[in-house]
Amino acid sequence: MALYSCRVINEVGKEEKRIQEATDEINLRILLKEKKLVLLKATKLKEKQPNLFLSVSGKVKIGEVIVFLRQFAVMINATISISDALNALKQQNYTKPFKKVLMDVHNDVLSGQLLSEAFAKHPDIFPGFFTQMVAIGEVSGGLDEVLTSMADYYEKDQRIKKKSKSAMVYPIIILVLIVAVVIFLAVVILPQFNNMFMEFGGAVPGITKVIMGISEFIRTNIKYIILGGIGAVLSIMLFFTTPPGARTLDFLKYHLPIISGVTKATTTARFTKAFIILLQSGMNITDCMDNLTRILTNKVYQDKFKYAIEEVKRGKRIAESIEKTELFPKMLTEMISVGEKSGNLEDVLDSTSMFFEEQVESTISKATAALEPLMILILGAVVAVVILAVYLPMIDLMNQI
Repeated sequence: MALYSCRVINEVGKEEKRIQEATDEINLRILLKEKKLVLLKATKLKEKQPNLFLSVSGKVKIGEVIVFLRQFAVMINATISISDALNALKQQNYTKPFKKVLMDVHNDVLSGQLLSEAFAKHPDIFPGFFTQMVAIGEVSGGLDEVLTSMADYYEKDQRIKKKSKSAMVYPIIILVLIVAVVIFLAVVILPQFNNMFMEFGGAVPGITKVIMGISEFIRTNIKYIILGGIGAVLSIMLFFTTPPGARTLDFLKYHLPIISGVTKATTTARFTKAFIILLQSGMNITDCMDNLTRILTNKVYQDKFKYAIEEVKRGKRIAESIEKTELFPKMLTEMISVGEKSGNLEDVLDSTSMFFEEQVESTISKATAALEPLMILILGAVVAVVILAVYLPMIDLMNQI
């Protein structure tokens, strides 16, 4: 596809300039004729392609996807065609990687593909859950509503993720502080006392010998220790990006105390909101359950939830099947049960979704509150051991005097 700068005569006989995308000049004349425009002159423009190499990561931020979805929904609601809406949106002030994606989607739509099919070619940005929702919107005629719902979902999902990440900031700071204190004591403080003890002589307690030995080891190997620590952290991070590592991380998130509570709260909030959107789309229950598996990004959750899907397909109630997995709070399964019995599952879930979103913040606050004293206790224990190792021989020296 190419862009053309056109001088045309409009319906009322006035001359005007337009930018039109077309495969060639023949296609250009056809497109303009459909819009009741007469072409006078056309100049092919050289379109500057996005340079992904200059991008920081080449990845698209979820924030601009949300903005795009909202703008797209408004334009579709205003009865602007999908092609014209995409043509306008791809010229907006998005990042270069996302502009490239929108250009590809627009070209695919112009070639006759469905919007959902065009989105499906970019699974890193538009996952299967999203494209299936768009497909439903295309068939039902409610594409604008689907786009708005997905924007709301991603916005709330992003807020939940940010809260989860913020919960880990304080413990990490304390952990870094503990490491810094240990290195400072070992490299700067303890060697001075070690020299003093050697000068005065006398018996040195066992705890002091151990601490001084550790101090000497750290001081003489500080470069290797720092490099080894950085290497270990990078290796662990790299391992977690592999399939076995990702499964290990998911296992830890599911089982570790405190962290498992945050994982359960965030997953429940995302699950509830996604379930509502799928039900609102008119999708049947079994298809809803299959799509919800994609929302459960944790592998442990996915494996357990597959059992619930099989149970529902066998004719069992949703609440009963989900409850047996022990993945979600009792309140959620109870509300699902109420919705099933009343035949109003969508409204029941909608009325409780806000509660589960608030629970995320509450759970994170409790987790942080639980970690704070633990980390401070570790820091205090390290300092106390060092002080004890230093003062015990000093007391002996004072008694000898």
